[in-house]
Parts: sequence; C-alpha cells; structure tokens
Amino acid sequence: MQRLFVRLADPLESRVDWLVVGDADGVQAEGCADADDLGGVVADQAPWADDPGRVVAFVPTADVVALRCEVPGRTNAQLRRAVRYAAEPFVTEDIDTMHVACGPLSRHEPVRCLVTPHESMRDWLDMLGDAGIVPGCLTPDAMALPADAHTTAVLFDGEDALVRTVEQIASVDAANLAPVLGALRAEGEREDADAVPGLCQVNGCLPELDLRAVGYGSGDVEDVAVAGSVLAYMADVFDSRRAIDLLQGEYQVKRRATGAWARWRAAAAVAAAWLVLGLALAGVQGVWATQRAEGLQAEAAALYREIYSVERAPPNPAARMRVRLGQAPESRLGFHRLLGHLGRALNELPGEYELRSVSYNERSGFGADVLVADYDVLDRLKATLADQGLALDVVSAEQHESRARASLRIADDWAGEGS
Repeated sequence: MQRLFVRLADPLESRVDWLVVGDADGVQAEGCADADDLGGVVADQAPWADDPGRVVAFVPTADVVALRCEVPGRTNAQLRRAVRYAAEPFVTEDIDTMHVACGPLSRHEPVRCLVTPHESMRDWLDMLGDAGIVPGCLTPDAMALPADAHTTAVLFDGEDALVRTVEQIASVDAANLAPVLGALRAEGEREDADAVPGLCQVNGCLPELDLRAVGYGSGDVEDVAVAGSVLAYMADVFDSRRAIDLLQGEYQVKRRATGAWARWRAAAAVAAAWLVLGLALAGVQGVWATQRAEGLQAEAAALYREIYSVERAPPNPAARMRVRLGQAPESRLGFHRLLGHLGRALNELPGEYELRSVSYNERSGFGADVLVADYDVLDRLKATLADQGLALDVVSAEQHESRARASLRIADDWAGEGS
C-alpha cells in the first residue's frame, strides 16, 4: 500500500514537502510544492489522498506546546474531559481559543498533552483539504524523531534543529541548541543522575567542544547521517504509536472524505463565513457567548461533582480543581491542612498538652479544645502558629484541676509562604 507524508512549513503557504512511500519498495516519489501547486501533485502522485488511513501530515513544532499535566478522574472519559482544565494554567491565551490533544490516559499518571490554537488547526486542515488531502494523523514534526527514556534526539534541518525527549518537543535555532541541551541534561540529572539520556544527532552535529561543555562525553553521543531528504528520514523512523495525534475532539476523523467534498470545501468555507458574519450583524453573537459560558460552567460543575463525589460544586469549579491539583494558590487551607499546622505546633510542646477534640466549618474556621500545663503554654502555641502565618484566637480558658483548659479557634485563611 502507498502512503503520503506531507510536512507543512511556517508560514503555511511557503512550502510543503511531500513524499509517497510504498510498503515494498520504499520512496516512490518526493518533492516540494507551494500551497497552490499541492493539488496538482496530489492528482498526479496520490489520487487516493482522501483516504485518511494513508496520509500522515507533519506540522511545525514551533506552533505547538507540549505539556505534562496532573489530571483528576476515575475513567478515561472523565480524564479526557478534565485535560483542558489541567492544561489551562500553562497557556497564556484563552483556553477556549486553544485545541488540546492528549496522549495515553491512565489514572494517577501524568498526561502528556499538545496545545495549539484552533486557528492553526483550521488553517492546516483547510489547506490540505483544498488539495484533496485528508490526513489520518496530524502531529508536530519533532514527534517523528526516535526519542525515548534513554535518548534525546536532535534533527538538524538547515538553520533550525528539532529536539525531542521522552516528554518534550521543541524547535530551536541551531545556534542556540547547546544551551537547550544543557538545560535538558541538567533537568535529567536532577530527576535521576544515574539515568540521564544519551544524545542522538541526526543530519548534523554539534562541535565536540560544545558537547563536552554541556556534559556529553564521546560515549553518550550517537551520530546518524541522512542519505536522502529530511522528510524521507522522518517517514522511515516515524512510529504513530509513540506520537500524539492532534486529530482529536472536534477534529477527529469520522469518515472518509470524497473527492466531491474536497472540491467543494473552499466554496463551503466561504458560505459558512458569510453565514457567521450575518449572525454577528444580527446581534446573536452576544447571546451565543453568554449561553456558551453558562454551558461550560454547568459542564465544569457536573465534572467536579462526578470526580470528587460531592452533591454541590463550588462557584468556580475550574479554579477549585486547579487548587486541588496544586496548580494555583488556595484561598482557604481546609480542615486537613489546618490540622497539620496545629499538629506541628503542638509537637513542639511534648508532655505539656492534651488534645481533647477538634471541629471545622468554612464559616467559623478550625476549632480545638486542649488541656495544657499552664497559660504560658498557650502563649507559646500562639507564637509558633504565628510563625507559620496563622492567627490563633483563644476563645475561652479556665482552670481545670492542675491544668488549664482552653477553646481555640484558627481562621481558615491562606497562610502565605508558611502554608
């Protein structure tokens, strides 16, 4: 079976590298075309390019951000719905304008994600569709590199270099490659000094002096020459099972496109644009935006209740979810953290206290009844909690036999750096 590989450039219209590969005889045809000529290439070399199962498209890595997020959920469906909320703190743009695709999902394991603007996704797919191409896999070009837990892969491509580790991808200027590799190696040494990945250099190499400067010895580096084109190398080593496909969610391939649809796609896009403009001029856009916001709020609340098995969701479930994941500062400490602060403070008073009971509610905060040796112990306890950023209020205190009995209250407010 023949397959078509295409590699898009940035800017989009400037260049499209293409390659037709056969299972038995390897590369059958390849070349470079601009956006206007790509349709003719498809007609001559790959008239079957409307079959998604036979097309792989590589997009510029510079337009995609790779993340690793902690995502809550019990099922794959819950995890997939929660990914965009977990990724939101790591992007500077409005998350509703971004497309989030994720790798394999597993409970209690970090999820690898790719984030790119919806506008870029539409531009890529529209350009391919205008040429009669319907990709079955759309992924950043750095995802083609053969990196794993033991290897960091670098592909030199003119003045640029693609970098891939087991979790990260990047496109950098070749002149700035050495500092990037140094930072990646330092990060690996912090995580596990005995398992720092080696380096695989493809289609070029850094000077030996630069390699030594960032910590690579001669035994840590493998050099791979590329006999043909860069795209031919990518097609040869690409493993779709180890790549994250951007064609997820609303972009998921649902059916095989027909040649008729490919020919009419441009006209349909123009008609849709006029329709949207008419709706905006009619004043519907504001109503739609409000309804959309309410729908997303309801969806987030339902997801929060489902994940955490509670009957009521907080007013801002997305923000609360980020707090639970440790991705945002918390305005309230809650029972368990306040109990931990009190426990650490009491631990400095061995043999001088007896904790009788504790209570908690969000309105009045954290309460505790204690028996202490004398009133000086209460002053010491108050000073210790103050060092942690917490205000202790002695609600009442009375003599109890040879000791003092006190009712304490700790306000449930964020404690700053001491928390």
